[in-house]
Amino acid sequence: MEAVLTISTTWGTTDPTKATIPFHLARGAKQAGVNVRVVLAGDSTDLIRTGVAGTVHGKGVPPLTEVLDFARENKIGIHV
Repeated sequence: MEAVLTISTTWGTTDPTKATIPFHLARGAKQAGVNVRVVLAGDSTDLIRTGVAGTVHGKGVPPLTEVLDFARENKIGIHV
């Protein structure tokens, strides 16, 4: 069985900075060659609803749409 780094979160749209951090961590892990997935629970499940990602802009980090696009393009699993 291949090792997979699992990053889980419950932060949703009420705190955009905390909501995007798991996706930034996943992007960094993938860029470093680590097999990674993101698990969403609770409020964070709203982040992947149509149109929501475009409204999530944390302070000092790229918008959620940017890292979600990276996740999709690089086959990072997002589990709800």
